[in-house]
Amino acid sequence: MGELTDRKDTGPGAASRLAWAALALFTAAFAIFEAVVHDWWTGLAGAALFAAALPTGPVGRHALPPTAVLVAYSLSPLEQPWIFTAALGWLTAVAVRRASAGRSRRCSTTG
Repeated sequence: MGELTDRKDTGPGAASRLAWAALALFTAAFAIFEAVVHDWWTGLAGAALFAAALPTGPVGRHALPPTAVLVAYSLSPLEQPWIFTAALGWLTAVAVRRASAGRSRRCSTTG
């Protein structure tokens, strides 16, 4: 019978997970900063989209939609900080999911 062994955290997968973890920490800190600077409701928007993006379908798992919202908001004349903070929360959720992905176990069938 095969034995379950942990995969080593080396190679390009580990570097990718480390980069996603760094992005998650940065976006979470930036969202907290935005909440402190603007008001509690901006932080609430970020936390709500963080929580909502964790169990969602395929759109919630990609980094492109929240990044597009962040870029579009930054280039637009809108003055609604909760939109920016909510997109930060969404991107944080995607980064957390990607940083924790890949920790699978494999079956070793050695004798």
